[in-house]
Amino acid sequence: MTQRSGSTTAIAAAGLLALSLALTGCGLSLKRVEQDPGPSAVATTAQASPSATASWAPSGISTAMPSEGAKQKPGTVAKKWKKFADAEKTVSFELPEDWTVKVLPPPPVPDALALEVRNAQGTVMAMLGTHISGLGGACPDKSKAPYTVLASIPMDIPSNNSSDGAVDPRYVYRVIQGSTHFFASYGITDHSAGADGTACLVYNTVTSKQLGIYMFGDALQFTSDPSGTPGLRAFATIADAQAYMLSSEYQNIQKMVTSLKSLG
Repeated sequence: MTQRSGSTTAIAAAGLLALSLALTGCGLSLKRVEQDPGPSAVATTAQASPSATASWAPSGISTAMPSEGAKQKPGTVAKKWKKFADAEKTVSFELPEDWTVKVLPPPPVPDALALEVRNAQGTVMAMLGTHISGLGGACPDKSKAPYTVLASIPMDIPSNNSSDGAVDPRYVYRVIQGSTHFFASYGITDHSAGADGTACLVYNTVTSKQLGIYMFGDALQFTSDPSGTPGLRAFATIADAQAYMLSSEYQNIQKMVTSLKSLG
């Protein structure tokens, strides 16, 4: 369900307490992630409140879920799951039985793997790639925007990241503030997005000797572009982005991504 203009901030704010309790019942602790990141947290918390809205009403951009979603009950995870492993036995993960994996032509890099996961309706839910190259980019302070970590789940996957800002590998669900929306992204990472609650170039990647730079999520990277990064979900408020976590779609995505294993 989508809406194209405005936001119902009051409704979102009123439902926030019930939402937080419901998410806790699903094994997600928003209070811990947002207020007490700890030394291994992926990122610090943005200054915006959960019911904060973008600076003006959206125009021609569909939000992924209206604020009324904050009232909904947690969705159910798929009952039947299957396991996927690539032909070279590089990685494996679980996915709902009616979702499909399409192996893509890999980039011209030795041992590289590229694939996408689609739901029963054919919509791409996540992309996985290994031995990724060509990353980089500058991040001037004036381009940074506030971001918030809504989920941070440690994972037992290979990581040899020793750079500044390195953290233990984990699944994260993060939102960054745009001019009209909050843009949300999920995936794996072993690097903090920023030390002061702001960022301008964020990678959903992990670095290891076995798999090189690899990703499993909705986007390889996202930026502080006021109009958002292609492929990300747009929400009118942070509370809406939290409400999406209650959906069956999100619950399935999180379970799938956190099931990733290296077979090397």
